[in-house]
Amino acid sequence: MANRSSKEKHMIVGIIGAATVGTTLGEHFAKAGHKVLITNSRGPETLADKLAGMSQPLEPVTMKELADEAEIIILAMPWHKVKNVLLTDIRWDGRVVIDAMNIFGSYDPIQVDDLQGDSGSEIVARLAPSARVVKAFNTLPFEKMFAPVPEGFRRVLFVAGDDQDAVSAVTTLIDQIGFRAVAIGELATAGRQMELGGVFSTLELFAPESQ
Repeated sequence: MANRSSKEKHMIVGIIGAATVGTTLGEHFAKAGHKVLITNSRGPETLADKLAGMSQPLEPVTMKELADEAEIIILAMPWHKVKNVLLTDIRWDGRVVIDAMNIFGSYDPIQVDDLQGDSGSEIVARLAPSARVVKAFNTLPFEKMFAPVPEGFRRVLFVAGDDQDAVSAVTTLIDQIGFRAVAIGELATAGRQMELGGVFSTLELFAPESQ
């Protein structure tokens, strides 16, 4: 793993999941100057055609290459695949892991997973105990998240996490791609409130650009 501070402007961002969430975030992070690595469950060779049409350069890699090199890792795969990824032999080594997932058990039909009182981000934190897990990018549909905003304003994105340095690193990333990050608390409280059905899920707010 590269040995640079997560607070530097330009970092190596790894994205696990190459559907709409992963590729959209990847393009915006690359545009902000970060090196973006992206992987999926089928291998980097399956991403060549898709990434060729991106407006910004995203580098397809294996899961091992991403785990070895990325400084911040974003989980953007479907929720039902999270255990298959996180139970592999990955050394997280204190890296920031952003949980951008929603707890859909299936998409056709749409079904929310019953976690029986648990929460998705807390499950992620237990599966990757040496990582610093932060919840972000899950409360708005992406067509709304990246839609135009009123002049002079930024769209608010909420952030939750237990490690303040990790939360600060993620809020910096969010601000760099044109949003206003608002940290709202720890995973056990705010993280749950950001999940499907929580008080922050689908809540759209704007903050003045000058703040």
